[in-house]
Amino acid sequence: MKVQTIIPYFMVLSATRFIEFTKNVFQSEVVSINKLEGSGGIIHAEMKIGNSTIYFADTSADGSCGPGVCGDLKKEGLVSIQMYIYVENVIDTYNKAISEGATPLMEPSVETGNIGGFVDPFNNLWWVQ
Repeated sequence: MKVQTIIPYFMVLSATRFIEFTKNVFQSEVVSINKLEGSGGIIHAEMKIGNSTIYFADTSADGSCGPGVCGDLKKEGLVSIQMYIYVENVIDTYNKAISEGATPLMEPSVETGNIGGFVDPFNNLWWVQ
């Protein structure tokens, strides 16, 4: 099975409504949902639309997802779409991005499952694995 190299990651104000919308419009199929204990906010979910996978999560002012829970973007406002990309060498890719002016968000490590995050100079959030 071939792995999808780049996966769009939608940050939405209501993941539950996003699920219903994509089911009704695109016949999406939810693959997995991880909820934040207590708030019920969706902190990570995956769905299939056709033969493509997309990731999505709640983001909101009520704290169900945001700084300290889903990463601190160190800026105001909603980043509505992010990219999750599989690369050959996470640490090299992460370091190249930082040297090219990206803002570090999460340094890759064993604790993070070898996932790194950074905001590029154009305010796009990238997750590399």
